Amino acid sequence: MIEDKLGPFLGTWILDADESEFEQGDPPKSATLKIEDNFGMAIFTMNQVSADGEVTNDSFEAVPDGPEVKLGKSGLVDAMRLVFQGDRNLISEARRGGLTIMKADRELSEDGRTLTVTQTVHLVDVASFTNTSVYRRAQ
Repeated sequence: MIEDKLGPFLGTWILDADESEFEQGDPPKSATLKIEDNFGMAIFTMNQVSADGEVTNDSFEAVPDGPEVKLGKSGLVDAMRLVFQGDRNLISEARRGGLTIMKADRELSEDGRTLTVTQTVHLVDVASFTNTSVYRRAQ
């Protein structure tokens, strides 16, 4: 069951900025990631405060191991998919024109208390950048 695989990822996660490493941009001053299950739909809500104090809120939803979700044409990406890789990795891929331009691999620690998000952005004909954010489960 997908819900059983998603279960360990659910909850509120708080960024451990000292443990995080950013190749692109400055690490945020603070951030939270909330993962919820809505009848098999995974809902991700991210809130962060940048190094200069700017607040950003973002969210997306997708069905784990479900079909690729087509997104509006206005954004940087036109499709998104979310897949499990084993029991401890939940990976989202943002795609444009069939190419993955951003991949976020959320790896759950064995004890379920740490979520390491490795986000790789591929800039066509330029380079790839990887940011690693370490989140601790909120109590």
